[in-house]
Amino acid sequence: MKLLHTVLFSAAMLASVAAAQAQQPIVAAADVGYAPFAVVGDDGKFKGIDIDIAAALSKEMGVEIKVIDQPWSATIPGLIAKKFDMILAPATITAERAQNILFAEGYGDATYGFLLNAKGPDVKSLDDLKGKVVATNKGNLFDRWISAEAPKYSITVQRFDKHSDAAAAVASGQADAAVMYTASAGWLSKENPIFKPSTFYVDRKEYFGYAFNLDDAATRNKVDAALECLKTKGVIGQIFQKWTGLPPVKGGMTETVVPGYGPEGMPHYDPTPHPLNCKA
Repeated sequence: MKLLHTVLFSAAMLASVAAAQAQQPIVAAADVGYAPFAVVGDDGKFKGIDIDIAAALSKEMGVEIKVIDQPWSATIPGLIAKKFDMILAPATITAERAQNILFAEGYGDATYGFLLNAKGPDVKSLDDLKGKVVATNKGNLFDRWISAEAPKYSITVQRFDKHSDAAAAVASGQADAAVMYTASAGWLSKENPIFKPSTFYVDRKEYFGYAFNLDDAATRNKVDAALECLKTKGVIGQIFQKWTGLPPVKGGMTETVVPGYGPEGMPHYDPTPHPLNCKA
């Protein structure tokens, strides 16, 4: 009988340890200061699209996502070095990145358009920018895109070191528009009545995704499944609209559930089917 009690006690202890390990927080690195995804509020707490999604994921999974601040340049190296468990930031999913890190399925559409002066005309197509001045961040993807389009439309491209400087150029009338993610243009317009987002936007079917270490498919899959639940409940789209004032792309990644785990067609995508097991 004593032996039986010892065995049962040991089994209970092991189960207790396993349960405790299972409930360990998921430590997530966010580039806090990149609005509207993660910023510091007046109360000193983190807020933004990714912070709201992290809270919703935590509730759905029953596991806390603990957010820490990391500069963007340190996120991928830090993830690979296992300094934290996931990157909670709008990393654009690319095949090159997916070779070295695991992505969950996309959670947002990486569309981009223009930030405009609220008193000026709308931009419904690039034809509306003929002969105009467009501001951009120096050397980023928006710079490369608008620079390629500029000769066709006689656009003058103004390049700035900071995203905020490009927006300031629009506010001062130095530029007619600034090219950026539509989420950023929507948030700036929501926060500052001097701005408005363009009706025009570019959709290259590129998506934002959360990233994980290559050998941590378990955490990737857990978060991926929870994301699917939030999509089916409309939570992701509601969060984006709350922060940007813009409706999500119809049929876009805020509402589309991807089969399996990860972004379909990318390296390390796992096509294994799984049923949705969502909290009520």
